Amino acid sequence: MKKSKIWRVKGFEGTFSDEELIELITSGELKPDYAITTKEMKKWVKLKDSIYQYYMGVNENETVQ
Repeated sequence: MKKSKIWRVKGFEGTFSDEELIELITSGELKPDYAITTKEMKKWVKLKDSIYQYYMGVNENETVQ
């Protein structure tokens, strides 16, 4: 099955699949202020404001009380 490459990252060439985008985030290559979009989106969204913030480890030191 071919992976759908739908994401564009501001400042990067080409398009990325969900899996590729997650890999770039977890490797630290993409930072929270980088913006992403797709053909269907009308504007750019910062990674920290998207569902992909989960992969940034922002709350990795957070504990449940």
